[in-house]
Amino acid sequence: LGLQDPNQNRIGQWLDVRPKQGIADLSFKLADELSLGTYTISVVNLKVSLTFTVEERVLRKFDIFFEGLTQIYASDRTFQLHVCGRYSYGKAVQGTMWVTLCQKARRCTQNASKDICREYSGLTVSKGCFTPSVSTSVFSLAPSEEDGKLCAEASLLEMGTGVQINTSSHILISRRVARTVFEMASAYYIPGVPYRGKIKLQDHHGNGMKNRKVYLVIKVMRRRFIKTYITDSSGTASFNLDTFAWNGSSVSLEGRFTLEDLMQASRKTDLSYTNAHHHLQPVHVTTKSFLDIHPLAEKLPCGMKQNVQVTFTLNLDDLGEDTSRISFVYYVTGKAGILLRGRRTVQVGKLSMLKGSFSIPLTFTADFGPSPSLVVYAIFPSGGVTADSTRFDVAFCFENQVKVVFPAKEAYPGSTVELELQAAPGSLCAVQAVDENIFFIRPESELTSQMVYGLFPAAYRHGYPAQVEEDSVHCVKPQSMTSLLRGKPQHSFQSDVFNLFQNMGLKIFSNLVIKKTSQCLHQPDRKPTIG
Repeated sequence: LGLQDPNQNRIGQWLDVRPKQGIADLSFKLADELSLGTYTISVVNLKVSLTFTVEERVLRKFDIFFEGLTQIYASDRTFQLHVCGRYSYGKAVQGTMWVTLCQKARRCTQNASKDICREYSGLTVSKGCFTPSVSTSVFSLAPSEEDGKLCAEASLLEMGTGVQINTSSHILISRRVARTVFEMASAYYIPGVPYRGKIKLQDHHGNGMKNRKVYLVIKVMRRRFIKTYITDSSGTASFNLDTFAWNGSSVSLEGRFTLEDLMQASRKTDLSYTNAHHHLQPVHVTTKSFLDIHPLAEKLPCGMKQNVQVTFTLNLDDLGEDTSRISFVYYVTGKAGILLRGRRTVQVGKLSMLKGSFSIPLTFTADFGPSPSLVVYAIFPSGGVTADSTRFDVAFCFENQVKVVFPAKEAYPGSTVELELQAAPGSLCAVQAVDENIFFIRPESELTSQMVYGLFPAAYRHGYPAQVEEDSVHCVKPQSMTSLLRGKPQHSFQSDVFNLFQNMGLKIFSNLVIKKTSQCLHQPDRKPTIG
């Protein structure tokens, strides 16, 4: 390993490093007088490097900052500012705060006579914050010559010392009133199986809008259908669509807050709405029977048992007259590969159509997350296969189950503090202590569950690696094929049973019809020419 300073000079190295349990614990003491900038630690033979930065920063006695608010909305009548002062050790600053809000004619840096400004002042409260309520009526929130943001300047005078620190920020003006988003919506549908999903209606703050109408526009085969739903307490409306009438066609879904611009010519308005769009492709099927996995709605917790419901409809044409039972096989995959497999067998009656259901118990652990998948399939005596799959959204799980806590909430400067660390047996633990002022400089470097999972992007990948992709070179000849024409595969993509397994990363070896055959694209033979 080698260590280089910002001038590319090697200032340290370690030779013949032998890790213990896969980890090498090394240290290097930086000089008192050293170059500021980026230092590089590199593993020469592996061509791997990591950088860290040395900076000089004079800590101020306290900091002042605007908290939370980054934009306001044209539909708001008032909004509340939060301007706070904190000492380096986190205690609130008591003093007098002055805040100036200006809407510039063009840019914040210009001092134009047309600027619209308002001033606010007052004492900070117990948490060190000053929270004036601002009326939007004094500013121009509609499209105009004024800038689409407010420039904010604040000054805090510490009580008893006369120390004064300033800061500035800007607040964007948004004219979006509401938006719709699709949730739990698959990119494909199985003909004959109800298509389920959710539409969420959010206000400009991202909060769900409850008890409001939301519209679902369905476009299929050059026809348009509109369904109306009412959102629940979370701003969500569930829909269940019959796919029989879609006749295996491509479908376009649109979630809308209003039908005004859809039903009549659009008119100019100061407010905007964001609609949700989703496109569906049919799955190529080889049976008249089908099954349907009911998705689990919300983010699933770790270690809690979940029952996944599966409904099925069996057709006698697929079963044959001598079939007395049919088996449904399921696989669950996660970041650790195939985690679970099982089988459910049902008795078949004499009816031409048999409907039923069964449940699959699942308990999601660290091996499953963050995005495990389930596939269920059945093979019929006719050689046909029906299948369905779904993907789950699981919370970030860790086997270590680490917990850290300070027994005492407060301590005197320079005193010794205790730290309690608890983890599963055999866990390798490390503790990082960072001064809060340094943390505020680089909050993105905080060690979070999301950051740890982000170090392993393969956990989110689905499908096959490029090295084992299927080579689709086989195609069938249409009736008009002649000996003078040669065939090439025509790749007009349509999902099939094979794709359900492929998306889960499962490699299938089978002589069953699970993949839609490509149709040959014909071109006359051309003789090679020399140019």
